[in-house]
Amino acid sequence: MTTKPLLLLAALTLCCCIASLHALPTQGCRCIRSIYSQVPLKVIKKLELIPISGHCRRTEIIITRRNGSKVCVKPEEKWVNSLLSNLQK
Repeated sequence: MTTKPLLLLAALTLCCCIASLHALPTQGCRCIRSIYSQVPLKVIKKLELIPISGHCRRTEIIITRRNGSKVCVKPEEKWVNSLLSNLQK
């Protein structure tokens, strides 16, 4: 008689574990497509540098413009390297 409640408890625990796995999907690369063209310094509000990780095998640079739109840029572009070195100074 005590096996039914234990089986029910085990089944509910398993369901909760499976549901929590689906609630937190793995995050992959954030940039699907990157641009080559230069973004003017005066429109840049924020710059995010996301290094290589287990989720994404490439360095990503995301620029948030003053109007709130986000754009991914190619890290190997000369203007991006120049922008990063200027920001570090």
